[in-house]
Amino acid sequence: MSSSALLSLFRQWGADFLEREAGPVPLRFPEGAGREYQAAKEAAILAYGGDRGWLELTGADTAGFLQRILSSDLNALEPGGGQWSAMLDGKAHWISDLLLYRFVRDGQDLWGMDMPAERLNRMEQALDMFHFGEDLSWRQQPWERLLIGGPQAESKMAQLGLPVPEPASGEPRAGGTFGTAAMEDGLVLRRPDRGMVCFDILAAGEKLSAWAEQLRQEKTTAAGWVALDILRVEAFRPRYGTDFNDSSTLPESNEWQRASVSKGCYAGQEVVAKIHTYGEAPRQLCRLRFDGDPVPMQGAELLDSSNKVLGKVTSWVFSPIEDAPIGLGILRRKGAQEGFSMLAVQGEHRIPVRVSLPDKNPA
Repeated sequence: MSSSALLSLFRQWGADFLEREAGPVPLRFPEGAGREYQAAKEAAILAYGGDRGWLELTGADTAGFLQRILSSDLNALEPGGGQWSAMLDGKAHWISDLLLYRFVRDGQDLWGMDMPAERLNRMEQALDMFHFGEDLSWRQQPWERLLIGGPQAESKMAQLGLPVPEPASGEPRAGGTFGTAAMEDGLVLRRPDRGMVCFDILAAGEKLSAWAEQLRQEKTTAAGWVALDILRVEAFRPRYGTDFNDSSTLPESNEWQRASVSKGCYAGQEVVAKIHTYGEAPRQLCRLRFDGDPVPMQGAELLDSSNKVLGKVTSWVFSPIEDAPIGLGILRRKGAQEGFSMLAVQGEHRIPVRVSLPDKNPA
């Protein structure tokens, strides 16, 4: 078990744990994932945010440097805001998905990169490779991360006396928005990627544990990976390492909100622009809806009516709001069509599946 103060606290609360590449995460708590999901939809939850990593960058050349290497267009990003972004290689394969934030602390203009925790070292290697003497530096922070999410998340933040990041200019006060609020020895992010209104508190583990204890005493539900995964899949938020990886491209992952097709060159830009302008990727990540019995089908092959393999299921959950199993899957072009029907096959199970396509909406 990690030396994390938050993880130690969650173990005391009886959480089961899931071992991941970057370390353990709480899987579920004794109340059960159903209760956790309900609280996320109707009230508020607290959860571990350490599945994501954080790098801070500063220096006079930071904005220009990031504009040159990232897939998003930073020109419209003001302090206090954020945007979907990515770092790609020259063939548009993923180096890392990113949430990019800009904020001010102690009068200093800072940029924050939020990414899968297992990609932190790879991202630092990439930054070092692209850095040719520009005036900038980057560092990891010795912080842990606590999530507070759900429709009552703002009131829970207020109870703790913590700043609530305002949505970036022009954004509604709802899930899916960005925002930042600096605090002494820490930071609060408004996250768009958890399938609910969500605040991510970055601070020392001892502080976060004290706030978590306070919320727990006020009957706030602790939630684990299972409930968070249901919310993620319902919102079509693909996860690195589950639904795509460094052998996937941004276009086939259908993460178009991370890409600018109008700004100048960045690694992978030619591939992204060509596919966006002239056609579709040979494979695409799609939404799936399963009929029949709710048999877990993650990893199942997806077959057409001729039993030809068209892809596989990458994520599977039972969605209470849909009252049906749903998921994500990577499909060849033939199957990546709205309403296309096929079978998910795993062992003796053959489950009917229907396909729907996410929006193709580049930045």
